[in-house]
Amino acid sequence: MASVSTNRLKLAGRPDINNSADLLPYESTSTQPRVFPMWLLLTGILLIPAGLDIHLSGDGLKFTPGRAIITLLLLPSLSILARSSRHVIASDLFVFLTAVWMVGSRIPDDGLNQSAVASTLELFGGYFVGRAYFYGPLALTAFLRIFKIVISLVIMIAVLDPLFGENVAQTLVASLVHTPGGVPNQDRFGIIRAASTIEIAELYGTVCCVAGSIFLFMETRREAKFFWAGFAFFGCILSLSSGPLLAFMVVILFFLCDHLLQGYAWRWKLVAAMLTVFLLSVFALSNRPVSWLVAHMTLDPSTAYFRLYVFDYMLQQVKLSPLVGYGFGSVGHDEFLSTTTVDCVWLVNAARYGVPMVGLFLCANLMTFISFSSKDRSNGVDEFMTKAATGFTQTIVTFMLVGITVHFWNATWMLWAVCLGIRGAIKEWHRYGGRRTAQKSRFGARHAKFAVTAQSSRVT
Repeated sequence: MASVSTNRLKLAGRPDINNSADLLPYESTSTQPRVFPMWLLLTGILLIPAGLDIHLSGDGLKFTPGRAIITLLLLPSLSILARSSRHVIASDLFVFLTAVWMVGSRIPDDGLNQSAVASTLELFGGYFVGRAYFYGPLALTAFLRIFKIVISLVIMIAVLDPLFGENVAQTLVASLVHTPGGVPNQDRFGIIRAASTIEIAELYGTVCCVAGSIFLFMETRREAKFFWAGFAFFGCILSLSSGPLLAFMVVILFFLCDHLLQGYAWRWKLVAAMLTVFLLSVFALSNRPVSWLVAHMTLDPSTAYFRLYVFDYMLQQVKLSPLVGYGFGSVGHDEFLSTTTVDCVWLVNAARYGVPMVGLFLCANLMTFISFSSKDRSNGVDEFMTKAATGFTQTIVTFMLVGITVHFWNATWMLWAVCLGIRGAIKEWHRYGGRRTAQKSRFGARHAKFAVTAQSSRVT
């Protein structure tokens, strides 16, 4: 009898995970991860090249693999978020308003523009799919496991590019779909820049930078943390892209600050102050601060100076149509600059949809991790979720920083949207789920302890 009581006492502090009536320490059975949609989403976005698209009606209604999977998962995701156990957060509203502006801004001139609808679907759908399926510690643990496999395959494919002297994945896709003119290779220092399945080197490097941030903060084992982060950094080096490499250095700086000053709430204010002092020093001591930054923080300053030349022209054009932009056609009347590539996601969106879209989208990014309510503070309820929140915050900051010199589309645009959704889900969990499940776990423990006491009384 004594052994029975002892066994029951051991179970009192931890509900039986094999019994569906009991609660897990962190989550109830209603929030168990749905692994199959996670595999579909990450594989469609990152592993299958966007060139393998489907045209349902001539050149219109084109679905890339990632876009098709997001469309497939969107309605189930919205039904999950409509449950009483889930809650609306501020970023949901800003993503919705951004999507409405993206489509609505083009209606007066273009009607229901197919390109605007496609880009909006990727942002809106990717965000809410991320919000629905990556909620809670169990779902994020499953995400990390799947993400490691997918990123490993992406980087291993990228290794083939410099070895064979061409973009292997994109060349193979071009041969399958008979793309005219093939795929132009990017090179730097006489080396072919890796792009893997992500179209161009800058976008592939950004994906590796994002992966490094996720691994540094979410991986719990020290050896595995540095192995996976180092592997992601190796993949980023293969891209030979200055923007992602610089952003990776910033991620490492954030990680070191978080590690060395762990326990001090002011550590992020210190990082912000250091960056502010650095920028103020450059602007105070240099006659041409922007040119100085370009010359000292890029691998190839000549391309950066060309970017500045294009940016100046595009900014002038945006000032002439700040509300709704120019859509997807030429911008202005310059024969060359009106159709040239603009390497800045913020400036491209301002030119396409107007400045309000950029403002709404910036707010959507910030509101996934900024909170003005004390309810969002989890009070250390779960260390893994706290680290995941920091990791995805750095991921979003990475997208925002790299986006200053890179335009995102297809895989990287959808991945940005999904990461926003995941960070929003973490914020929701910290505000509602973490406190609720912790309370339920304590209630379950008290109930079990009461049962042990009653059983002991009967034995006595």
